[in-house]
Amino acid sequence: MMSDRRAEIRRAAATVFAERGFDKASIRDVVKAASMSLAGLYHHFRGKDEILFEIQHDAFTTLLDRHAEELAGLTRPEAKLCRVIEVHVAFFAADIPRMKVMSRESETLSGEYAEQIGELRRRYVRLVRGILEELKRDHQLGDLDPGIAGFVLFGMMNWLYTWYDTDRETADEVAKHIAHVFLRGVMG
Repeated sequence: MMSDRRAEIRRAAATVFAERGFDKASIRDVVKAASMSLAGLYHHFRGKDEILFEIQHDAFTTLLDRHAEELAGLTRPEAKLCRVIEVHVAFFAADIPRMKVMSRESETLSGEYAEQIGELRRRYVRLVRGILEELKRDHQLGDLDPGIAGFVLFGMMNWLYTWYDTDRETADEVAKHIAHVFLRGVMG
């Protein structure tokens, strides 16, 4: 199936881009990692930029879809925020190379690709900021700015790939710690 092969290529490319960096990785590195010919890769993708775009597009759309499903029916902003953290951490803990690519190559794309990914990123940020604004309205955020607080939270979640060890802790444990530190502070 063509879409399955495209997904395999994206996974292989994410590993290559995570290890070497997008700029240093060659299309031949991706071909080798995907165990295919150069012609085969070009049958599916026009080049590295399109692959990077699809890695990012797939991640953002999958996360946004999962959040829509997981947040349905939740009314308390704290419960919503904890669920967002759980989904985000579980998603990326299951695919550390993709997380590295998402974090390191967030500004690599240009043109239409950058515009589309930028809009998806803004939708994701608006989702989190909206929940933080709910917390503020409920007087649970103190005098903190929801926008700044949102980026602090993303900072906590998005650098997970630098230290997360599946042999030491589960994604659920990490998500609970992030939620606790973010909502209550280390001394809370």
